[in-house]
Amino acid sequence: MAAIVLASTTFWPGQVSSQTVAGPPTPSRVEAWGAFALVQSTGTGTLESNYAPEVTSAPDARGHLGQTLTLRPATGRGAEFGSNLYLSRHVGIQVFASRTSVDLAGSNTPYEVTLEYTSRPPPTNQPVPVQIAWIVDWPDTAGRLRQWSVGAGPAVRWQGRRTVLVLSGGLAWTRLSGDAGPLGYTTFALGGHSTLFAQDVRVRAALAPSTTLAGFAAAALDVGIGRHAAITVGLRTLVAPEMHAGSTISAVIDGTGGVTPTAVADIDRHMAPPPARLPLSGVGILLGVKVR
Repeated sequence: MAAIVLASTTFWPGQVSSQTVAGPPTPSRVEAWGAFALVQSTGTGTLESNYAPEVTSAPDARGHLGQTLTLRPATGRGAEFGSNLYLSRHVGIQVFASRTSVDLAGSNTPYEVTLEYTSRPPPTNQPVPVQIAWIVDWPDTAGRLRQWSVGAGPAVRWQGRRTVLVLSGGLAWTRLSGDAGPLGYTTFALGGHSTLFAQDVRVRAALAPSTTLAGFAAAALDVGIGRHAAITVGLRTLVAPEMHAGSTISAVIDGTGGVTPTAVADIDRHMAPPPARLPLSGVGILLGVKVR
């Protein structure tokens, strides 16, 4: 989900006599870096709701309430730390850890409500079938994804006098969690004279932590700025199938459409939202400092 650009500083040990022509510095076996990251996902996820209506005093009521939220990650920010351990002049092992946070947005389909129930209006109190259908335009998604990645794999470097090019690839353990909303929640009550009352609130869903293995590929260019420091600019890509994260209703974020408060646990039990689909693949740009 992340591509990274690194800036770092590299120092190479060894001295060159003032009477000789300087060649490439002796490469260090170990180097470490820290970098700021800008990341962009290459996919879009969804969070759905689909539940049956509850109508007080109308046990025969049936219908459907639901919608689909679009989960489109914006450009995220984070940090990466890592190290390369070289077993020879050109070949080594890279390990890294990163954390990024990404806002969620997206245009959404309408909130749809269909309801069928039996009314018994006065003065006859005879059963009368009633059908209701609502389509409510819905605001854009608001939410956030948090991602942790830890990866390792082979690395290869080519060194010049002031620059070093490092290519790497391997596997990364990745963990995603977050929250998204708003989802609509509606309850009904059949009151006196068979009058139907509705209560509407908007809720937020928590996206449970989910983990998977992703493949990564990276390239970094180091420009030496001292004996043991360099500025690194790089890209890192993550490639993985979309993840499915369990979702639970975690909060009421707009209760102005409700008269009688409903406990969040009761809303979650009634709605029972299915797992959210979350995008993971993406590219990141890193800018940091590398020490050798």
